[in-house]
Amino acid sequence: MMCTSSATPPLYAQPNQYVTGVTNDQLEANQAMRDWYNANFPSWKEDPETIIATDPSLLENNSTEEETENDSDEEELITNPHAITLPEELSKRNIRPLVAYLRDPDNETGTRNCDRLRYPGPNDDDFPLVPGILHGSDPTANILSIDPSSKVLVKTPWFEIQRELDRYASGRNGSFENRVYALTIFPSEDAYVGYHKSVRQLNKDDTTYHLDEETMTVTEIPGAPPEVLPDRTPIVENVLVIPADLQLHPVAHAALCVNFIRYHAMKPIKIPIRTINEEESPAMKKGGFIAFVNTFVECLVEEGGVIPERIELECTGLKQKDVVRRERLIIPEGVTVHPRVKSDFLVGTVFGAKGVGADDEEEEGEEAKK
Repeated sequence: MMCTSSATPPLYAQPNQYVTGVTNDQLEANQAMRDWYNANFPSWKEDPETIIATDPSLLENNSTEEETENDSDEEELITNPHAITLPEELSKRNIRPLVAYLRDPDNETGTRNCDRLRYPGPNDDDFPLVPGILHGSDPTANILSIDPSSKVLVKTPWFEIQRELDRYASGRNGSFENRVYALTIFPSEDAYVGYHKSVRQLNKDDTTYHLDEETMTVTEIPGAPPEVLPDRTPIVENVLVIPADLQLHPVAHAALCVNFIRYHAMKPIKIPIRTINEEESPAMKKGGFIAFVNTFVECLVEEGGVIPERIELECTGLKQKDVVRRERLIIPEGVTVHPRVKSDFLVGTVFGAKGVGADDEEEEGEEAKK
């Protein structure tokens, strides 16, 4: 695309990015200065880092016209053909995908080698990878944990783990380590960041512009076409796992290690407890709260059942000093509480600031006297 000065304002390179304070007018008036620039900075006027328009209003009008053209000619977004897509029977069960790579037992084990995975050098082709192990039994696949071959060394891309941590968090109030994921494992040599590019990255406009000051024209240089990557074949595809033993950096809170335990139907899984209808509680609507003793409850999910993100705790009618037990938990269909969870399972106790619930106690006392 050629943009002449009649259609767009003149665009000038910025000589002051090489020598502070030098302007184009000074260069035009001083031949010696131009010769010095050409000798020391041969490309100073070929590819400016930023382009300044002498008439911003014209540039705004042109940008408006371009936006209108772009809106009328809607282009289809480029998608990543290598993105992992789960089958419907897994996605409808609230299962999300994860990607990992095999870890070389000779060169990618031990503290120093694992640190190289976590923190690759600036000249390395690798991207940050989090070391871990896939282990555990799966009777449906005839895998026993006592078999040494059931333990698989893996390395997971850091951004795969961080994406899930940003969404679900971890620890006492998080649910990352209490979710089921479909893990796909590829060979170690297939670890390349290009396979993980998002739709936003693939559709980023990398167009650059070249300025010719003699003719005062701007030439559009389109960006490089999307990288074509070879297809890769997974070693293990969509194996159900639960993240475990997550270790975070004490300051940066970045994942340092995460393991995966195989999951199958009717295997115990701890599901977080979340409160609902707090406004229907006389104590909680006035600032009270539940001091949780147990924030998770161990459950069993039947074959093909939806794995819930949370078990809801009904708070309607809770008063200060009430003891909250298992009977207030709302168990969804297809989920059962594990038999080892007792019928008087303690969730927590309702507490509040001083004075919360005092009015209610006085009203109850007056009603009792009547």
